[in-house]
Amino acid sequence: MTRTGIASITNQDLEALESALDRGDIRDPVTDTSLQARGLGHLVEAFAPQLELGSRALAAIVAAVLSDRRQRKAPQLSLVWTGAEPGVSHSRHTRVLVSELFARARKHVLVAGYAIDSGGELFAALHQVMVEHRVTADFFIDVSQLILRLRQTARQQGKSWRSMSAPLRATENEIERGKAVVSLFFSLMWPFDGPRPVVYFDPRTAAKHVALSQHAKCIVIDHRTTLITSANFTDRGQTRNFEAGVAIEDATFAASLERQWLNLVDADVVVRGG
Repeated sequence: MTRTGIASITNQDLEALESALDRGDIRDPVTDTSLQARGLGHLVEAFAPQLELGSRALAAIVAAVLSDRRQRKAPQLSLVWTGAEPGVSHSRHTRVLVSELFARARKHVLVAGYAIDSGGELFAALHQVMVEHRVTADFFIDVSQLILRLRQTARQQGKSWRSMSAPLRATENEIERGKAVVSLFFSLMWPFDGPRPVVYFDPRTAAKHVALSQHAKCIVIDHRTTLITSANFTDRGQTRNFEAGVAIEDATFAASLERQWLNLVDADVVVRGG
């Protein structure tokens, strides 16, 4: 998953580092070990170029970043809506906005979803910027729900689900089952050549008797623009249901949300499926 340097660090982590430096808990030379000892080891990669400058310079950098963030304008919020809109509308339509967000991307896209279908139409704009602008993408999916959607898609395409799903029946291993589902996702719902997203999943959602879900639905574009929504990445969720969400223009919030997902990757709570 893409890491973005200091911009990816939350205010909470920066304030914790600032306090540790002010107290003298972190002294020269600033090393990976000294940060880890204070519970800040996850900041090592982001601050790698600055560590050799020493504690005083590091403290000045942290203070400058925090000061800049505190003086920024408030986040811009927009209502995002799916469904009928009697009366005057004050919202953006989910399906339209999702395509616009994908088309706007120039660096990185994060997508987390519960239910996904009609991927060819939904992700066409994303694939285009991946080709034209070398945008990278990370997907976080729910395996059990995706199996249901893949079965439906295979039947709609006139393909034998029993034959295609044989790898799922051949193993009890949750990671192997999840990877097999990711492979089917690319076969049935990603009808594009060239670059692909990196797909992550929680192995527990691949168990035959599932007790939890990856139920979050969100998008982060270029580490700055966030969409959090009740809408699944399905035709119903994007075009017909009643769904509500919010689009947030704020780099700090986007970094916080991306950090939540990155923490899952770093802790091996989710694994890479393809």
